[in-house]
Amino acid sequence: MNSPQTQKIGSKVRDIQILHESLENQCPNIHKKRLKSLMDSVQALLSNDALTLTLLGRSLPSKAKTKHCIKRVDRLLGNNHLHHDRLDIYRWHCHQYCSVNPQPIVLVDWADIREYERLMVLRASISVEGRSITLFEQTFTFTFTFKNYNSPRSHQQFLDNFKAVLPSHVIPIIMTDAGFRNTWFRQVNDMGWCYLGRVRGDVNVLIKNQWQHIKQLFNKANSKPKYIGFTQLAKRKRLQCHLHLYKKQTPKKRKDRPKGREHFSAQAVHKKSALEPWLLATNIPTNIFSSRCIVRLYTKRMQIEETFRDLKSPQYGFGLRQSRTHDPKRFDILLLIGLLAFMVYWWFGIIAEHNGWHRHFQANSVKDRRVLSFVRLGKEVFRRLEYHINESAIRWAQCTLILMARNSYRA
Repeated sequence: MNSPQTQKIGSKVRDIQILHESLENQCPNIHKKRLKSLMDSVQALLSNDALTLTLLGRSLPSKAKTKHCIKRVDRLLGNNHLHHDRLDIYRWHCHQYCSVNPQPIVLVDWADIREYERLMVLRASISVEGRSITLFEQTFTFTFTFKNYNSPRSHQQFLDNFKAVLPSHVIPIIMTDAGFRNTWFRQVNDMGWCYLGRVRGDVNVLIKNQWQHIKQLFNKANSKPKYIGFTQLAKRKRLQCHLHLYKKQTPKKRKDRPKGREHFSAQAVHKKSALEPWLLATNIPTNIFSSRCIVRLYTKRMQIEETFRDLKSPQYGFGLRQSRTHDPKRFDILLLIGLLAFMVYWWFGIIAEHNGWHRHFQANSVKDRRVLSFVRLGKEVFRRLEYHINESAIRWAQCTLILMARNSYRA
């Protein structure tokens, strides 16, 4: 009779085998040894929750010496063939979650992965149950002499690669925050896609043949979404778009907040952004989505931030910010390894909720809902020996996650 430790190890191997078989069948151009090294790296990440070269090598499932395992991961990150093959993996991944729905809601945002090395990642994802699932992501460098962050050149490169991995019939709605301006909207529109973004800052709008600052519109905002009209945005680089206005109800101030706490300039900026009304620009006609639907869609935008935390945080996620990798291409492979590991956690989290195991990780006073996210719940179940999951359950969770992602597109 097998011990619980042996059964748990077998369960871990099965989920990697299912992922391995899916990639082997859907991405036949990837060399088998290269794919095997990639899967071993994913298994190492699931074992130690540290997305760095050295720790991946130390946790690699191999009988070789540790220094040889670290060198093996180093060769994998620098493999030019795998950097090209990763587009095939993203293409298979996007096909699972976007092939049925012709117009998915895609969240796009920048994230600062390495603060000191100035490596930035641009990510496209879809929201599912309060979190987001990454569809495609790419790393860019940002220095004073080579500014790729939030530039039209990097945006166009990202959009071209994203279009290459999406199914050809899909026309996504690209949703962004206020950091993306008119140039980005034009680039998305030129791709034949729809955009939805927030407008902030020193911007003017043409209303009834007169230019008005957007702050003048803010005075008319209330909790009822309002359609401003199809008009021109900005005086210099004008953009014709539909504008919608909405202001959330101001939350009541907390009386238990401690006095005399230190305030930072970034805190004041975020507070001002949260209190400002939403002026949303889009090329989606009102006969397709009303103002109420547009606002409801935009409320999902912040869900991409939680996934960034799952990736970067050493305490709650994979600790990618501790990686000392300098090359953007090598970082792209680390991001790919992290994506595949997240998929396994999603599967385990779905199985845990289906079996009622989520109640084991929350207070008894909360019985009507799941408190932890699927990713966090899957991580907790994965690392414990008392939860046994067979192959059929993992395949069921794989199909269930795809259905959950497709159902979340509804506005």
